[in-house]
Amino acid sequence: MKHYDLLVIGGVAAGMSAASQARRVDKNMSIGVFEKSEYVSYAACGMPYFIGEHIDDYTKLIAIDKDDFIKKRGIDIVTLAEVEHVDFSLKKVIINIGGSTSEYGYDKLVIATGARPFYPSFAGIDLPGVFMLRNLNDGLRIREFIQKNFPRSGVIIGGGFIGLEMAETLRELGISCTIVERMDSVAMTMDPEIREKITLKLNEFDVDIRTGADVEKITAVENRLTVALKGGGGIETDFIIASVGVVPNTAFVKDTGLGMTDRGAIVINEKSETNIPGVYAAGDCATVKHLITGKDTYMPMGTTANKQGRVAGLQAAGVSDEVFRGIVGTQLVKVFDLEVAKTGFNEHDAEQAGIPVESASATWHDIAGYCPAAENIFVKLFINKDTRELIGGQTLGRQNAAQRINVVAAAITSRMKLEDFAYLDLGYAPPFAPVWDALLVAAQKLIRR
Repeated sequence: MKHYDLLVIGGVAAGMSAASQARRVDKNMSIGVFEKSEYVSYAACGMPYFIGEHIDDYTKLIAIDKDDFIKKRGIDIVTLAEVEHVDFSLKKVIINIGGSTSEYGYDKLVIATGARPFYPSFAGIDLPGVFMLRNLNDGLRIREFIQKNFPRSGVIIGGGFIGLEMAETLRELGISCTIVERMDSVAMTMDPEIREKITLKLNEFDVDIRTGADVEKITAVENRLTVALKGGGGIETDFIIASVGVVPNTAFVKDTGLGMTDRGAIVINEKSETNIPGVYAAGDCATVKHLITGKDTYMPMGTTANKQGRVAGLQAAGVSDEVFRGIVGTQLVKVFDLEVAKTGFNEHDAEQAGIPVESASATWHDIAGYCPAAENIFVKLFINKDTRELIGGQTLGRQNAAQRINVVAAAITSRMKLEDFAYLDLGYAPPFAPVWDALLVAAQKLIRR
């Protein structure tokens, strides 16, 4: 049985971050990474743009080549390797490689198996022409289907951020697109004002939106698919992309004593430690602390995966003071020519968490109003009514809107009060920002003297 000082299960964002950081600290420890697919260290978030042919070669999505990890960093990497079982008491894993199983021992273990798509229960989800979009292979299959079959229409089941990005991709490729969303609106994590503007933008680019629509089943006749809706009606299409959420990919450690949530996310602390000594977890298979509530939550994001993986690797290599304290939930999405961003809580989130909330919004210039290129951006801010601390923000505009949310994220993280935020010394020059930035204008309105 081969033995590793550090064994990593999963070789994408969190897993390769862990292995790389451990190697930087300790040049001598033996490190092995086992990845279920044939690719490691790739940018999954770039797949809609690869499918849309903005990126001509999938290898550009791969941050570091597998052979570089092996030859230059001295990290053993085995792909097409699926872990079937972990014995935490004996410190060994059973891995299926090419149809045969082998045992490997470890001193330290990092679990970074990510998440898998949630498969709806309706019939037909496994038919040819129905795709999920989660890993690089999914992206390759969708692009190959489009290039070989020249589809004229597509249906996207799910109106979240991936659904919105894929709607833009299909329309850019000249494919008619329908979004089917079970909830009352697309982008349900955003505020109503933002959702309304996103819907108008989708309509502007001829995206058909069916909200409050629950899929009953998918059927196929020859090369055509039909999405049948509960309550009647159906949509004929050439292919379907289902994007209705993800679940932690942790079934192989169920009932092993590893601390997990009801939904299967591995519970970790700010050091990426699990409840089992010497075992760490990171990324979309694990929880993360929300800095507003101080509670563990499940919010799978690439940024979080990289940070948790980094901490897990450093901790495994003996850097005991390295921590990742948590998130505020910062998200960006591009919807055609709109930039949309959110961080922290809005009214709905705050009410769910039992936080009294106040908000104000403003529409203001992104740069000096007299500049010919000036555009309006929409900003909405949220505060804890009792403490006056900033707890959330959302921005939307055609330019210079998305990155502004990072100022709000920093303010939430530092527990900044509204009155301090409203007078932040933000940069000003006519080509970059007005004298009063849109964030500060919204903050001044929220003060409500």
